[in-house]
Amino acid sequence: MFKKSPVLPLAAVVLAYLVLWLVVPKATFLPTAVNWLLKSSSHLHKAPAIALQTLALLIMSIPTIIFMAIQIGIVYCFARIKMDFPRTLLAFAASLGCAYGLMSVIVWQSGAVKIVHRALTFREKLFVVGNHITPITMFYFICIMAAAISLGYLVSLRVKDRNLLLPVVMFAAYIDFWTVTRGPVSHMMKKAPEVVNAVSTPIPHAGAGAFMPATMIGPGDFIFMALVFAVVHRFAMRPSHNYWFVFGAMTIGMLAVSIGLLPMLPALMVLAIAVVGANWRSFKLSREEKISTAVVGLLLLASLPIIWSAFKPQVKSGPMKNHAPAQVSHQKPSS
Repeated sequence: MFKKSPVLPLAAVVLAYLVLWLVVPKATFLPTAVNWLLKSSSHLHKAPAIALQTLALLIMSIPTIIFMAIQIGIVYCFARIKMDFPRTLLAFAASLGCAYGLMSVIVWQSGAVKIVHRALTFREKLFVVGNHITPITMFYFICIMAAAISLGYLVSLRVKDRNLLLPVVMFAAYIDFWTVTRGPVSHMMKKAPEVVNAVSTPIPHAGAGAFMPATMIGPGDFIFMALVFAVVHRFAMRPSHNYWFVFGAMTIGMLAVSIGLLPMLPALMVLAIAVVGANWRSFKLSREEKISTAVVGLLLLASLPIIWSAFKPQVKSGPMKNHAPAQVSHQKPSS
């Protein structure tokens, strides 16, 4: 039945996503088990201690793995639905409209307007949405996710040949590296983190009692995952094979961020590696096209140090002044 109707699997994974929102923050047994294992490992010899610490790490990773499976599954199932340009554009507009309506409800629930005694600016509304977590918030993030996926699907309609997917993901990875490390995303995280929090889909801490974001997936990641899945579905490029490659690569990257191995992750670089690995045999490139692709890839890699240094933040010199300590965010965006 699922193969005949792509809407049913989509409804199932969305329902699973809602359940996770409610269950994971209440799963206090997970941090309890992790703490017990870590405490027990301190009294053991090296080999048993490493085994218990590894088990604790695996248990701690379970919510992130499940969340990634479900969120990528939402993109995958959405991309299976066959839509033309007008319907996709309608889905994009409807998702944005619903997100804005839910934002208004969340702001009203927060009572922020009564506190400041005036209408809030759009940026202030984003701040409220990013910090005032209620059951309605999970529907808001579903709408944000749907808008990003619709936009990716919309772009995929312009991909008329499967071979075009290769340069698309190459340039996406290149641009994402710049935006996350030196460009707009990095700037927004420093200057306007409330905007990033409001448009990035969070993954919660397990067992925190309430929904506390641990890591986030940016809308750009959903846009390009939707583009990839829509193309591989359209051209029958082993879609399920692509899902497992993307899920594996993206989840490893997200876990690296969540346990502190990486401060942030240009996730589209990981996505590009997964797509190339999953579809290398599906790309039917001529000898000239292979050479051109290799040359372009080498040029992009060679230019990364130039981009890195060209957009290096300026260090201002001058007399030191006393400042209040800045607020530190523990949320780690993937992009």
